[in-house]
Amino acid sequence: MSGRSHKDDRQGRIARCRQWPALLLGLALAAQAGAADDKKLYRWVDDKGQVHFGDKLPPQDAKQGRETLNRQGLVTSTVPREPTAEELAQQRAQALAREEAARRAVVDRTLLQSYTSVAELQAAREDRVATIDGRTVLARKAVADNEKVLEDLRSRAGDKPPPPELAKQIETFEASLVDNLQLVQRLGEERSQIEAQFSADIERFKLLRAGKIKPGD
Repeated sequence: MSGRSHKDDRQGRIARCRQWPALLLGLALAAQAGAADDKKLYRWVDDKGQVHFGDKLPPQDAKQGRETLNRQGLVTSTVPREPTAEELAQQRAQALAREEAARRAVVDRTLLQSYTSVAELQAAREDRVATIDGRTVLARKAVADNEKVLEDLRSRAGDKPPPPELAKQIETFEASLVDNLQLVQRLGEERSQIEAQFSADIERFKLLRAGKIKPGD
């Protein structure tokens, strides 16, 4: 009998604890009964997980979200909890990941629609590289021509300051030399980028055609 009595007492305490939220809500609604009709009752949970009822939210709980209740205790509106800085950062990261996957899917479908074999991709790469190489040859010739003309103009000036017209010519060809040197550098960088991009595309094309990945993966 003693064991059964202890069990009944424990179950009774558990039942009473479960009734606390309902009792709190009932008391809050009763307190509101004599208040003005337009006064609102809120239910919110603080950062420690405790449920509260009242007609005003403490400033420290304003970001925790809340529910608006009518006199019957029914929820009439809900304001969600404001996300934390970590949650916002995670949401941004997830959004960026989705955008990247969508962009990757478009690129993958274009790759599959544009080429039917690795050989076609390799041929396209060689064509692009050959075009860059041709432009580089012309740019380097322009550099050599600029250097030759500048050497001649500077020799005409000798050790003396060049006359205005000659100085202007030297300035013009110096600027042209700088432009052509920069062009040679840019073309070299573009060539490297083209080769790297095609290498990556070829490897991805192989995986896509083999069914090992799907567009956007």
